[in-house]
Amino acid sequence: MDKLTPDDAFELGNQFRDAAILLGDWRIRNRSSLTKAEWDVLDGREIRLLNMASSIYTTAVGLVLMDSQTAVVHLQCSVKAAKSAVQHIATLKQALDLASALILFAAAVSSSNAAAIPAAIVAVNDAATAIVERQGGEGA
Repeated sequence: MDKLTPDDAFELGNQFRDAAILLGDWRIRNRSSLTKAEWDVLDGREIRLLNMASSIYTTAVGLVLMDSQTAVVHLQCSVKAAKSAVQHIATLKQALDLASALILFAAAVSSSNAAAIPAAIVAVNDAATAIVERQGGEGA
């Protein structure tokens, strides 16, 4: 068996998600003919499929990150830069900008959205850089 690529893992996650959605749609269309127990069993299976899809997406992100050590370094550097910038925040806008960027970053990573991770890294770096540059500019 060939090694699972990130694209393969994402596609597999998509297939599980699609299956869960189809199962849920079928369950809703046929609700009048299902007993409560049958409804509950199908609901549980739908949720399990969605959770499996989420796990597979997480695996795919891990594969993407393993394929690129640079990405891991960027992830770590972005968090360090944000932590350092917190000590230099001078205005509420800076705090909000950094907090928003960190939330975007955390959401991208925790949701396994590999497409959003690079943009989130840039947002954190931009917010942290703006804070540090302003601090440096005021002291000069």
